[in-house]
Amino acid sequence: MKILVTGASGFVGGRFVADYRDQYDIKTVSLLKTPISEISLDGVDAIIHCAALVHQMRGAPREEYFKANYELTIALAQKAKAFGIKHFIFLSTAHVYGIYGDIDHPEIILGPKTSCVPLDPYGESKLAAEKDLLAIQTTDFTISILRPPLVYGEGAKGNLLSLAKLIHKIPVLPFRYDKNRRSIIYVGNLTYFIHLVIQQRAAGIFLPQDQRPLSIEGMVRLLAQSMNCKILVFRPPQFLLFFLKKALPHYASRLYGSLALDSTEGNLKLDYHPPFSTEEGLRRMSAL
Repeated sequence: MKILVTGASGFVGGRFVADYRDQYDIKTVSLLKTPISEISLDGVDAIIHCAALVHQMRGAPREEYFKANYELTIALAQKAKAFGIKHFIFLSTAHVYGIYGDIDHPEIILGPKTSCVPLDPYGESKLAAEKDLLAIQTTDFTISILRPPLVYGEGAKGNLLSLAKLIHKIPVLPFRYDKNRRSIIYVGNLTYFIHLVIQQRAAGIFLPQDQRPLSIEGMVRLLAQSMNCKILVFRPPQFLLFFLKKALPHYASRLYGSLALDSTEGNLKLDYHPPFSTEEGLRRMSAL
């Protein structure tokens, strides 16, 4: 099969190319350098659209998110459909749900049919693209939408890497807390999930993740184990949780909040069994 991958210079797109270049005839394109009108689709069987303007810590104008994540996505999909491409795979995000980490209702599990109320232009632009992609889907033009949670692995940046660095520096931390659940996915598991979607030309919304969501305590212990660090965790006092929730809600939700996905339906549909355990994924991330 000939696969066109956008965003191949990014974390997920680049890893897919590295993992599957021997199984597919992979062609890459940069939407920053090549106008969609000039992209050749000759012989292409499927498109994996990873290119995006991701969540910016310092923010970015709303119109930039919509241009990159909505307008370019729909323009590429419309061209693909007109050209007769059979399969379009869109890498969306769990940000479309609008929940960064619910600290009051950890029992909430997010599924493919859960209502989405994005909280920022990044999530809004991805959700807008999802809706219009599904609107142009036909029996001859399959749309697959993937909403991964936090993706980690070799070369990743972000919250898990920051947490790993904290564990490495401070051996005593207030993370003996198992009431929350967060879904994560190792990048090698995500690329394998994409591979299954291609092989089965599976339509729908999918929520790829590792074997199971983890509590902050479970995550910290696995990270410490992966780095061979000795760590002591203690239960956070209620006043600390209350203070964080009121004064630093962003940090409270990231550390003690829940963002758990229910991927049962998609896993059964694809017969997905993660080839890498979370322990192995964290070890690989921490080894670099």
